[in-house]
Amino acid sequence: MAARKASKTEIVYRSNINFVAAEKYISRLLLRGMLETVADDGKSKFQTTQLGMEALTKLTEVQRLFEES
Repeated sequence: MAARKASKTEIVYRSNINFVAAEKYISRLLLRGMLETVADDGKSKFQTTQLGMEALTKLTEVQRLFEES
């Protein structure tokens, strides 16, 4: 999901969270420049920015450290 465009509905279903939580997280990620809004066939979708991809990579590395322990 991180590398492609996704609607809010797709984000909710794929991340298994409700719309209220999704809205909160999406807003925070937009404000921090980790997510951007893009038009796709006239519909508004979200896409991870370079900063967001870097953060995701670092978080994945931290997760692996905890799994190895």
